[in-house]
Amino acid sequence: VCAFFHKWLQDARDSQREYGAFPDVIPRSRVVGEGGAAWSDAGIIVPYIIYKMYGDLSILEECYSSMLDYMDYLSVTNLEGPHQTYGDWLAYEPTESRLISIAYYAYDALLVSKASAALSKKPDDEYAERAEEYRDLYTKICRHFQNVYLNADGTLKQTSQTAYLLALKFDLLPQDCREAARKALAEKIVKNGYRLSTGFVGSAILNQTLSEIGEGNLAYSLLLQKENPSWLYSVYQGATTIWERWNSYTRESGFGDVGMNSFNHYAYGCVCEWIWETVAGIAADLATPGFKHIIMKPIPDKRLGHVTAEYRSAAGLIKSAWKYEGDTWIWEFTIPKGVTATVTLPGEMKSKEYGSGTYKVTK
Repeated sequence: VCAFFHKWLQDARDSQREYGAFPDVIPRSRVVGEGGAAWSDAGIIVPYIIYKMYGDLSILEECYSSMLDYMDYLSVTNLEGPHQTYGDWLAYEPTESRLISIAYYAYDALLVSKASAALSKKPDDEYAERAEEYRDLYTKICRHFQNVYLNADGTLKQTSQTAYLLALKFDLLPQDCREAARKALAEKIVKNGYRLSTGFVGSAILNQTLSEIGEGNLAYSLLLQKENPSWLYSVYQGATTIWERWNSYTRESGFGDVGMNSFNHYAYGCVCEWIWETVAGIAADLATPGFKHIIMKPIPDKRLGHVTAEYRSAAGLIKSAWKYEGDTWIWEFTIPKGVTATVTLPGEMKSKEYGSGTYKVTK
């Protein structure tokens, strides 16, 4: 999809307003809105992610000016000024739109800092200076987030699952508050009957964040949940595609509002990123874009039983398959030619470097 996103990001630049806002639908085919937090931020996020996945620096070069224009737009709208946002779209639990806007503003600043560093050729060039400038902006926005939303005990004034997920995933909290936030998020999920309450924004980072903060068991519980709202709930209603709403159809109430009720929608399919990266253990190394070096750190769960995954990366075919035989975990994985991997086994802190080849590990 690299070539496609080069084309699509040209559409994004063609659709960008003179004052920097990206529209919420690209190409600009109809008037919906613009500058929507977590929607229009695609103008920042997509170029960086494609660079990460393909090692294609030219996509950052093409988009860099438009990324800066969007950051200028956010600088006058995102902390105190008015800002267009859809909130945590179609969530079962509300999250203040302002919190989402500030969180994504911080994330955008961090990505522009990283993109600038990637484009820098020497320590004192213009890109290097911008990398420092936007890193400082990220720090400033984090402090603002803490001043507005953080309680003295490390919990948040906004108590939705999505609020905690954004704070933890985008590293918006002081280090000494992360444990309190982790406990609060986990407690919310458990008290909700091991069910999510997130919409488009929170679901995109839900299981990833739980695994990153040491709550992998909860992530699996959400993956395997069958009650509404959950991924498997729709499957048990007969779904063969991802729905726009958690309750697009229920046996009790039938179909939802036909005015906006897609039965083939991407947003909640984002859980597949976590399945590939964390369940199967196939993840890009941000320090070496294009999968020339990969991170293989599968987190298995006996409830799932087995996984077989393949990913045709920019550097070649990566394979990962694990299963349980009794209490023994068996993992086979393949690293493509010319690629290296940092491999960490479940429950272990130390990692090991592997070269190309096929390997089998038991634990």
